[in-house]
This record gives sequence, C-alpha cells and structure tokens, in this order.
Amino acid sequence: MKSLLSIIFLFTVSICTIPETWALERIRWKVQVINNEGYWGDLWKEYVEIVKQLSDGKIRFKIYDPNSIVPNADAWGAIADDQLDAALSSPIYLSYKIPAVHFFSGVPFGPDFIEHTAWMRYGGGQELKNKIYSKMGIYAFDCVMTPPESGGWFKNEIKELDQLKGMKIRFLGLGAKIMKRIGMEPVLLSYKDVVPALEKGRISAVEIGPPHNDIGVGFHKIIKHNYYPGWFQPTFPVEMILNKNKWNKLSVTAREVIKTSCDKFYLSSLIKLTSFQPDAMNQMKKDGVKYEQWKPQHLKRFKKIWEDIAEEEAEKDSLFAEVYKSHKDFRKKYAIWGDRAYLK
Repeated sequence: MKSLLSIIFLFTVSICTIPETWALERIRWKVQVINNEGYWGDLWKEYVEIVKQLSDGKIRFKIYDPNSIVPNADAWGAIADDQLDAALSSPIYLSYKIPAVHFFSGVPFGPDFIEHTAWMRYGGGQELKNKIYSKMGIYAFDCVMTPPESGGWFKNEIKELDQLKGMKIRFLGLGAKIMKRIGMEPVLLSYKDVVPALEKGRISAVEIGPPHNDIGVGFHKIIKHNYYPGWFQPTFPVEMILNKNKWNKLSVTAREVIKTSCDKFYLSSLIKLTSFQPDAMNQMKKDGVKYEQWKPQHLKRFKKIWEDIAEEEAEKDSLFAEVYKSHKDFRKKYAIWGDRAYLK
C-alpha cells in the first residue's frame, strides 16, 4: 500500500511539473512577408526558428512570398477576414488607406530606434495602434527593425534642388509627398522592378533601403551617387499582423511565445543588419559609388515641407491629428534627455 501511494504521489508531482510548453496547442500558420529577397529570406528563417524553439516545436510558421496570397496592401483586410493567418509587413502599405499609421512605420525627420520604441511601448504609441487596428478586427506589434535607409540614389550629384524637378524616382510613403512638392515624380515599384526601370530610363533616381539591401538589389552598378542621411525614414519597423479574435483565443502561453519571439527578434534583427552595413558600403565604394551628403539648406527645405504636410493632414484627418499630437508631444518631452544624453 505504501509503495502504491508513493507511485501515485510521484505521478501527481510529475503531472504538476510538466513543462508548460507541453500543454501548448499545435499551431500551423501561413505567414506572408513584406519581402523575401536576399537577406530578408534569411531573416524570416531565423524568426521562424526562434518561434519553433521557444514553443518546443508546437508553433510553426510557414513563410510565403510578398503578394503571393494577397497583395501586400491588402494583408490587414485579409487577416481580418481570415483569408490569411498572419503577415509580417510594414504599416507604410496600410498608410495609403489610413494615413495616421505612418507614425508606426517611421516619418520624415522622425525619431531613431530607441526614441521610436520608447514612444510605442511607454508613450502611448502601441495603445493608439491597438485602437486603430482593433476597429479592423486585427492586432499587431513590432517584430523586426531595420537600420535607416540611405537618403536616395541619383545619377548625378545634386548641387541644387532645382535639379530634381521633373525627375522620376522610386519612392514610398510621406517622403514621396515631400519629393513631389520639390518637383519630382514619385513612382511606386517593387524591388524586382527597380533595376529594369533604371536600365530602361523609366526612373532616374531611387530610394529603397539601407546599403546591405541596396547592394543586394544591384542598382549601385547602374547609378552611382548615394546620398545621406536617410531623413525620410530614420526607422523602419515591420509588424506581426494577426486576427484579433484568433489571437485572443490562443492560450496565454502561445501568445507569450509569439510575442516574446518578436520582442527578441526586434532587437536582434536591428543589431545583425546594422553589422552588415559597413561591408556593403565598402564594397559599393570599390564598385565606384560616391557617398554624398545632403546640404544643410536642402535638409532644412525638406523638413519645412514635411512640417507643412503634417499640419495639413492633421487639419483634414482627426485620426492623423490624434496620432501626430501624441508623437509630437512625446518627442518634445523626450528632447530634454535625447538632445543632451548622446554625443552628436
């Protein structure tokens, strides 16, 4: 009898101490991504592996190419309608329908990674995102952060902004609106279409990503003047987009695994990608690329146009005004620290 009680006791203890991951539900999701070219493909493999390891293999994501299931710009709606399990994409695509979400992606002359993340997590940014996305039936949080993009590629040195008038440039987001006011003609093109467009003369300038991205695309072999800094998008986060109801039905443990995987990858992706940039720049320099700096008066002009656009958008769009105010107020408060704490 004593032996039987011992066995029952040991069995009870073993049940109570089963690792929590053993109780995880089995999840198999199709995840469409913003880009799968070059190093992006390696990024997704790394993220998928993090999720798999933290869940002890219970949660597995299968990556699908951009636009393969639905157009990138329709990912949010497709997820809300359960046509797609999840997506890793940028709010910049949704901003064409809801301009206010620009601030979750990065705005001209906006904050760096640390300040942006502080606003999102502790300054009200995520709460505003939740409020906007909840109305669409979705939930999203940042999962990847990439280094700043360069300030654009041009065939010739830009001595005066008048040179830009009439020039066609591949450009996205609010930066495209600024360039349009300068006199340029922004053109929306996918990664794979940029080089052919440059070769055929459909465009004569481009912005697309940080150096490691640019060298992978290969247009540095055609166009040689690369400008800095990347004033139009100092941060470029990629968010994990999920159906809100589906997310809420997951176990607490499953949600924590997915969220923790993104938190880990958010920082590690930025550090890893940042480490790639010097080698990419040095290689492009050997290939004849000339690194140029935007003149202070040019940056001042760009910034003034951005401020005008922001005020105009806020006047006609109450949601944009609400997010813009939160973003601006946080930056104003943060400045007492941010303007003093770091070497310039």
